[in-house]
Amino acid sequence: MGKSKNAKQNREGLAELTKAFAEPEYIRKQSYAIATVESLIRQYEQQKGTKHKVINSVSERIKTAASAAEKLERKGYEISYEQAVQRLNDLAGVRIVCSFRDEVYQVAKYLIEHPQLTIIKTKDYIKKPKASGYQSVHLIVSMPYPYGEEGETVRAEIQIRTVAMNYWAKLDHQLCYKQEKSTPQETEQVRKELLSYAQEIAKIDKKMLALRKKIEAM
Repeated sequence: MGKSKNAKQNREGLAELTKAFAEPEYIRKQSYAIATVESLIRQYEQQKGTKHKVINSVSERIKTAASAAEKLERKGYEISYEQAVQRLNDLAGVRIVCSFRDEVYQVAKYLIEHPQLTIIKTKDYIKKPKASGYQSVHLIVSMPYPYGEEGETVRAEIQIRTVAMNYWAKLDHQLCYKQEKSTPQETEQVRKELLSYAQEIAKIDKKMLALRKKIEAM
């Protein structure tokens, strides 16, 4: 009976989220957070003025209702719009892919020190990778929302990584999605291989950075 009740509440919560996430004002708020971060990145590129391209790509996304509901359930929270807005820091997300490892930290430093942003949390998964091998620098930021009530803010999650780290993360996502029908033994084998490849990619990143510095010194 309990499971049936929870399932019903989850369905109702997802329906509420789906409706709320489709509202123009919600989309406007998340889009504003994304646009603000992207504007700061364009400013950074203009100020940097390096001979090579620092930012390889910038992508963004607004979290779907289904994804928000799954995360709330996984973390043990009620599935509701109020909980999603209060608990989830990644409703708006921006991914910045840099050419080299040192530039990840340069971009992160620029954003951390920028007066337009307030840093809520930082996580360095490059210095301390996740158990899976995942590497990236994550920033949770907030900024004033000028179109809302006085003092209102919006939040965004910023992921900053190298091209190689991004390549690994994309493959990890694809392969893990396909593991749903795999046996535990097959899943474990894939996990071990992904971890070893993540370690190899980290070594390549360091070597490419050393090579770039060598070329710059010529």
